[in-house]
Amino acid sequence: MTGEKEKQRRIEKIDGRTVLFLTVCACIVTFLSMGFVGHGIFTFWIFLILCWFGLYKQAAGCFGVYLLAIVGLILETKYQISFPSPLLLSMVYKLLLPAMPAYLLAKIPSGKLTASLRKIPIPARIMLVLIVMLRFAPTVLHEFGEVKEAMKIRGFLKSVGNVLRHPMDTMEYAIVPMVFRSLKIADELAASAIVRGIESPCKKESYYVSRIAALDWFLMAVSAGAAVCCCVL
Repeated sequence: MTGEKEKQRRIEKIDGRTVLFLTVCACIVTFLSMGFVGHGIFTFWIFLILCWFGLYKQAAGCFGVYLLAIVGLILETKYQISFPSPLLLSMVYKLLLPAMPAYLLAKIPSGKLTASLRKIPIPARIMLVLIVMLRFAPTVLHEFGEVKEAMKIRGFLKSVGNVLRHPMDTMEYAIVPMVFRSLKIADELAASAIVRGIESPCKKESYYVSRIAALDWFLMAVSAGAAVCCCVL
């Protein structure tokens, strides 16, 4: 329990704009890097950042899948193998990098994230769309976990063999609840934003103090420099 509190305390120290900047840098490296070396170095940097914030399991899982995708691509290129699909491995290899800082962004409390994004000079409508996008994905993932637990209790996920024998039934029992839950989540997020005065033209205050500290400047400076170097490697 103490570890969870320490992890959350560290996450709450960072400004939302900093993590958004890290995500943008990761996207730039993903699209502009020409080889495995630069892309891998920046991925390792994001891996270290996630570990510093206490997200060890998530960082290790993402980095492990990333390495497997790279090894698979190298082997398929060398031995002319087409399974699993090189396109699939390329997508995993490319998209995991921006997904890692995006996950950290989703862990920031919604109030602190909103207070941070309000400091960015963007229109209110765009900010509202951005906030809903950033909060919708982790909420849906949490709801999917609830659906998965309900399926286990009802015996729909007894074993891998049972899932393979009845794939359509398994998809139906998972997708139908998620569709209805997603609609409900979207309505609740919109209602919550309206109740909190998102449409009000007045200046809004926040419980969270949003300011860029020394840690934020350090992460942004190192990430920007690393992104430039990795793109030219």
